[in-house]
Amino acid sequence: MKPHEVVTERTKALEASFYELLGVCDAYRSEVTGLIATEREAAEPRTQLIHRLEQMSGRMNRIIAILEDDVLTEMLPMIDRLFALERAERGEDI
Repeated sequence: MKPHEVVTERTKALEASFYELLGVCDAYRSEVTGLIATEREAAEPRTQLIHRLEQMSGRMNRIIAILEDDVLTEMLPMIDRLFALERAERGEDI
């Protein structure tokens, strides 16, 4: 397998994993948000439980922000430049 084929394959796997991870994070956030709402609507809401769930929600929001801002910012040029790798392998200059 040629270098650009190896890198393209790994990049596509990385991209798929990244978006799968974002999906898991979104599901996590949705579940925690639902748990907070349910607890708030309870006859006797447990404030400590709400507090802890809100902490988890905040951490997940930060994780999502890191993934969307930092990771995606670095990954997009990698995806975008796969063609350049192929051209370089053929000895072509861009």
